[in-house]
Amino acid sequence: MGMAAPEWYGSTPDTAAASRLARHNDIADSRFSGFSHSAVPEELLQLSSEILSLCGSYFNPIVLAHLDAALAHELAQQAQQQVQKADVLATEAIQEGRPTEALEHLAHRLATAKSFAAKATSQAAQASAVIEALGGAIGGGGAPSHGFDPAVLDQVHGAELIDTIAALEESKNAICAVQAQAQALFVAQQRLEQARAGVEKEKIGKGIAQQLALARHESPYRGRQLCQLSEVIVREMPCTMKAFTLGQINEYRASQLVSETAFLSYEDRATVDQRICGDPSAAALLGTREMCAKAKKLAYELDPQAFVKRHSKALSDRYVSLRPAADGMTFLTALIPLKQGVRILATLTRVAESAKAAGDERGKGQIMADSLMHRLIKHAPCDEGAGEVGDHRGPGTTPTPGSESSWGQHPPEGKLCTSVDQPEVAVELVMTDRALFGGAQDPAILVGYEPITAPTARSMILGDPDSGDFSPRVWLKRLFTHPENKSLLSMDSRARLFPDGIKEFLRLQDQRCQTPYCDAPIREYDHIKAYAAGGETTIENGQGLCSDCNKAKEAQGWMSQRVDPDTFGPPSVVVRTPTGHRYISTAPPLPG
Repeated sequence: MGMAAPEWYGSTPDTAAASRLARHNDIADSRFSGFSHSAVPEELLQLSSEILSLCGSYFNPIVLAHLDAALAHELAQQAQQQVQKADVLATEAIQEGRPTEALEHLAHRLATAKSFAAKATSQAAQASAVIEALGGAIGGGGAPSHGFDPAVLDQVHGAELIDTIAALEESKNAICAVQAQAQALFVAQQRLEQARAGVEKEKIGKGIAQQLALARHESPYRGRQLCQLSEVIVREMPCTMKAFTLGQINEYRASQLVSETAFLSYEDRATVDQRICGDPSAAALLGTREMCAKAKKLAYELDPQAFVKRHSKALSDRYVSLRPAADGMTFLTALIPLKQGVRILATLTRVAESAKAAGDERGKGQIMADSLMHRLIKHAPCDEGAGEVGDHRGPGTTPTPGSESSWGQHPPEGKLCTSVDQPEVAVELVMTDRALFGGAQDPAILVGYEPITAPTARSMILGDPDSGDFSPRVWLKRLFTHPENKSLLSMDSRARLFPDGIKEFLRLQDQRCQTPYCDAPIREYDHIKAYAAGGETTIENGQGLCSDCNKAKEAQGWMSQRVDPDTFGPPSVVVRTPTGHRYISTAPPLPG
C-alpha cells in the first residue's frame, strides 16, 4: 500500500499549537504586568509538549525519497538527451565525411555519454526502489509511472519551507530566552532555599549551576556559563533580553554581548545594550562578528581604560587544551596573545612554503602540522647553529666526531626539519590481548580520550614494522573484565603509575568524570557514600570525578547511590539533585 503525502505539506499546522507559539512574546512581556506566575510555567510545559509532538511527526522520509527520485530521473533524462545529441553529431560527421580524428573524438564523446546515461538510469531506478522500500507508491492517478509520484512534489514548496525554517529559528531563540529567564528564577529560588536551610553565606549558590547543567544535558562548565548568561542578560540587559525573547538574536550572540561588556559598569553596559539592541529588528540584521565589533567599539569609547586593562588581564588567561576529534585525531587548542599567534602562524606558513618549493609532496596544512609537532616534541633549542630564526635546522649543520647527532636527526644546511618522532610520554591504553597479539580488530580505549582502532593501538605499542620503529619501554598490565557487561573486575598490581591502586582502578574503570554529560578528565576520587556517613574506602564505593563535580555533590540536597549491576549491565551510580531529579551515571564498558 502506498503512503499518502503528509498533511503538513501545503497545509496549516495545528491551530491551537500555532496560537500558543505566537503568544510566546506576549507571555514574556507579561512578566512586568502582574500576571499569575503559577499559570505560565504550566502553559509553557504544555506548549513544549505540543511542540515536541509536532516536531516528532513533521518529517516524512517518503517525501524526501520522492524528491531524490525526481532529481535522479531528471538527471537520467538529461543524460539520455546528451546521448541523442552526441549520436546526431556522430551521424552527421560520418555523412559529411569528416577526418578520422574528428570521428574518433565524436565516437568517444558518444561512448562517454552512453556510459553516463546508463549510470544515471541505474541511480534513478535505485531511487525509485527506495520509495517502495519505505512503503510509498510511484506514479499516481492512473498516469504512467515516472518512478515517483508527481502529486507529492506538488505539495512541497520552497517558499513555505523557508518560512517554516525562519519561523522555527525565531521560535527557538524565543524558547532559549524563556530558558534564560527560568534559569534566573531558579538561581534566585535555590539561593533563597539554601539560606533558609542555614547554609553559610559563603557557600550559598553551591551546586546550582550543576543542577542546570544536568537539566540541559550539558557539562558543569557549560552550566556555569549558562547561569552567568542568564543572570546578566535578565537583570542588566533589558534590550538584549527583549530582542532575545522576540527571537531576533540567538543565545550565542546574546552571550557574546554579555562577554564583550563584562568589564563595564552597570551604566555603561546599559548604554551598549540600548545602542545595539534598542531596535530588535536592526539587531537581527547584524552578523555575529559585526555585533561583537560594534560592542567592542562602544565599550572602548565608553571606558577606554577598562578596555585596555581587560586586554592586559587577558594575558593571564592563556592556556593549552586537547579534545578528541573524529577518526583518532585530536584538536590541540592554544589561547595565546595575538602577536605571538601571528608570528607562529607566519613561521609555520614559511616553513610549509619552503618545503613545498623544495618538492615536498605533503600538503601545506600537513607540513604546518608536522612542523608544529616536531618543534614541540623533538628539539629543545630552536635557533642555535647556522640556521636563521625560525628555520629550525637543529643545534648545528654538521655533526661533530663522537657526537650523537646525525642527518637523521639534524638535516643538512638549507633543509628544514619537519619530521615527527613519537614522544616518550606515558599513555594508558586498554585493549584486548587478542587485539594486541592476535591481530583481532577489537577497538581499544585511550584512557581519558576516546576509543581508537586496533591497528592504531598496535602501532602505538609495537611501532611501525616497516620503519623499524619500536617503543623503548612498554608496561603490560592484565585487566580482568566481566564476560557479559565488560565492567572492570580486577587487575594486576605490577608497574603501578600511582601508589594508590584503587585510584588507578577507578581511573581505568570510569575514564572520565562520572557526572552525566561531563566529559572533564578525572581529577579527584570520591566516596559515593560519604566517608563521614560510614562509607567505606573501597572500589565499590568509589568513583572518579572532576574537581568541580566533586565539590558540587557536597552541596546540601545532593545524594549519590551505587546501583548494583544486573547480569548484563555495567556499574552505575544514581545522582539525586536538591529538586528531586534523578540522573544515572554509568561507567563505559571496556573492550573485549
